[in-house]
Amino acid sequence: MKLIVLPIACLLVSLCVPAAQANNDPEHLIQSCQELVDIYAKRDQQRLLAGVATGLSEALRAGYCMGVVDEYRRRYQCATNDWYTQAQRVAGMTAAFGSRTSVDELLEQSCEI
Repeated sequence: MKLIVLPIACLLVSLCVPAAQANNDPEHLIQSCQELVDIYAKRDQQRLLAGVATGLSEALRAGYCMGVVDEYRRRYQCATNDWYTQAQRVAGMTAAFGSRTSVDELLEQSCEI
C-alpha cells in the first residue's frame, strides 16, 4: 500500500504547482547574458576548470540567456551569424536601457546591430 501512495501523492503535488513562466524582465536577460559571456571567457582562459568554477545559479542564468536567444532566432531572421554573437550584444547593453524596453525589443535590437 505504501508503494502506491507515494507516487500518487507526488503526482497530486506536481499538479498543484503552477507551470513555470518565462521571465519577461529585460534587465534579467541582460544580466543572464553577461553571465553567459563571462562563463565562455572563463572557459577560454581556464579550459577544464571553468566548469568547476561556475556555480549553479550562474549556469542557470547563462542557460536562460542561451534559451531565450535561441528561441528568438527560431522565430525571426537575424543579421548576426550565431546565437553567441547576439548574446554578447545583449550582454553589452546597459541595465538602464533594459529598464526602458521589453525583452522582445531588446532581442530585436541585438539582432539588427
